[in-house]
Amino acid sequence: MTWWQILLLILGVLLVVMGIAASLKARSLDRVHKNVTKSRIALERALVDRARAALEVSRSGVLDVASAVVLADVATEAIEASAYPIVDDGWEEISIADDSGRAIQRRSPDVGPDRLTIESELSRALGHSVDGLDETSPELGHLHNARVAVQMTRRFHNIHVSQARRVRKSRLVRILRLQGTAPEPVTVNLDDRIARE
Repeated sequence: MTWWQILLLILGVLLVVMGIAASLKARSLDRVHKNVTKSRIALERALVDRARAALEVSRSGVLDVASAVVLADVATEAIEASAYPIVDDGWEEISIADDSGRAIQRRSPDVGPDRLTIESELSRALGHSVDGLDETSPELGHLHNARVAVQMTRRFHNIHVSQARRVRKSRLVRILRLQGTAPEPVTVNLDDRIARE
C-alpha cells in the first residue's frame, strides 16, 4: 500500500466513526426531545386536573364561604388559562385533550395570561384554604393526589429539559446543528408547594 492509500483508508475510517457518532447523538437528541414533549403534556394535564379538583373542593362545602369563593375564582382562572402554553419556549404546538378526548385549541402565548403566575396563585390559594383542614372527603383526597401529581410531573419535566439542554450543548450537536429547528425547551418554575401534614 502506498501512503496515499493508507491516508484514504484512515480518512474513510474517521468518516465512518464520525457518522456513527453523529447518528447516535441525533438519536439521543430525538429521544430527549420526545421526553420533553411527553413530560410537558403530562404537566399540562396535571395542572388542569388540579384546577378542576380545586374547583370541586370549592363547591363541596368543606371550606368556609370566603375561602370557597377565592378558591373557585382562582381555579376557574387556571382552567381558562389552560388554553395557553405554560411557558413561551416554542413548544406551544403541544396539545392536550379535554374530558371528551378532543384536543384543546392552543392559543398564542403572546396574547395570553401569565400561566406560571396563575398556577402559583392557585397553589397559594390552596395553601391558605385547604392545607391544615382536619376534615377528609373524597374531593379533598382527589385534590391532594392532583397536587402531588403536579409536583411530580413538573420535577420530571424539568429533569427532561435539563437532559435535553445538556445534549444540545455538546460540541457535536452544535457543530452539525443536529437540533435542527427544534426550540430549546425551558424549565417550568412555579410554586406548587404542599404544606407538610
